[in-house]
Amino acid sequence: MLKSGGSFFYQVAQGYAMTKQPKTIQEMMTLLVEERGLDITGFSDFSTVLLDCNYYRLSGYFRAFQIDPSHGNNRFRNGTHIKDFMIPYLMDEQLRLLILRGTSSLEQTLRAHFAYYLAQNGGAYSYTELSSYKTIKYSDGTEAREVLIENIHKWLERSSEVCIRHYRNNNEPIPIWAAVEAMPFDTLSKMISLHTNTTAVDELNQSLSLGKNRQRAAQIIHSMVYLRNICSHHCRLWNREIVLPPPVLDATAERYGSYAYEDRSVWKSLIVLMDLIDGIKKNSTYSSMLIKQAESNDNYFWGLCHPKRWH
Repeated sequence: MLKSGGSFFYQVAQGYAMTKQPKTIQEMMTLLVEERGLDITGFSDFSTVLLDCNYYRLSGYFRAFQIDPSHGNNRFRNGTHIKDFMIPYLMDEQLRLLILRGTSSLEQTLRAHFAYYLAQNGGAYSYTELSSYKTIKYSDGTEAREVLIENIHKWLERSSEVCIRHYRNNNEPIPIWAAVEAMPFDTLSKMISLHTNTTAVDELNQSLSLGKNRQRAAQIIHSMVYLRNICSHHCRLWNREIVLPPPVLDATAERYGSYAYEDRSVWKSLIVLMDLIDGIKKNSTYSSMLIKQAESNDNYFWGLCHPKRWH
């Protein structure tokens, strides 16, 4: 339930007049074509694109072709055609599907390995105890492990999985190998990064070639959760600056050493994901598919490797 005055956006809405008026599809087309100079020659379905894709989702792709969007000049550069931004838009759709395929495989493997190694090292039922997790506080003073335990209980109570219901209905403790099936990726990531059973965590990291540095391994997993969330919400990948870039292990850097990419690029996250999935599957099928999709258009691939920093 929303508390009165509890939301920043609620306060803004209450304190300011609504000056941004909604536009019809025809008004959007007039703005883009007649006022900003977009060429839609030979493209008869632009109105459908605007309705189906949402103007503001598309606007992230517009900016690469506008004169100076950071300073308010949103006119398109001379010769800009609708296909210039629709190509990366559609390629993003295909790449997101491939990324989600990879992160899904990673998530399932992490669940299975974490449950196995934790159970083998005496932690089958202690995952709901505060003492099983490190004492780390958020900036507001809240203990991370307390929030985590609350979330674990929440997901166990909400779960409709047959195995979870069985233990719950019989008022029996739920073992970790069943509990992990109720946890979303971000909660699983926090369980791994905060857990004090270092033997189990080390064995998990070793099984996935995540290296011996626990903090670095946790950062890699966290960044993969972030990447998954970007794709789950259908966000733009092309020209995107990644907020949580993963560390790149030496072996991964060597395997993908022929690529030039920036630190906060999408491609940096993708080479880490590809290396993880190829390791899990014991072949290079996944990376081959993803590379083929990414490199099928030079301009698109450049945008994956070199993010734009608009203000």
